[in-house]
Amino acid sequence: MEQEKIIDLVLDNLRKVFYPEEWIQLDLTVSKTELLAMLIVDRYGEVIMSQISDYINAPLSTTTGLVNRLVKNGYLQRERSDEDRRIVAIQLTDQGRSMMTEVKASIGSYLERINAVLSTEERQALFQIFLKIVDALSQKNSVPRDNTVGQVIRKIPIE
Repeated sequence: MEQEKIIDLVLDNLRKVFYPEEWIQLDLTVSKTELLAMLIVDRYGEVIMSQISDYINAPLSTTTGLVNRLVKNGYLQRERSDEDRRIVAIQLTDQGRSMMTEVKASIGSYLERINAVLSTEERQALFQIFLKIVDALSQKNSVPRDNTVGQVIRKIPIE
């Protein structure tokens, strides 16, 4: 019964937590995945396609299409490496940097609202809980190895 109440609470308030009003006010003409790609480019200044692919957890073919759209819309640019012409570096354009500035300001405002109602101890606890949640969600749903106890492996002769 307690778990049902928690699920209801989470579902009823998900939009408030993950899609605050400040984000609605931003004129985001990009998808969440495109925004994630732009965030990694913003963080490192210059990245290669495989870094974006790893960060957004998508195949290179999907990442290429995503980057193509962002280049076409003027948010990213490609530049070949002078040392190795096979390497293409991805960078933000001025328009992309402008959008990232708006997004980070919006996130900063959102976090300030949260910080204003939490004590130092509550902020530290929230941070620790957040790290635990991220860790739990990052772990693969793998089958424990000890489930093979009692199973017999048979050798089958191959002719």
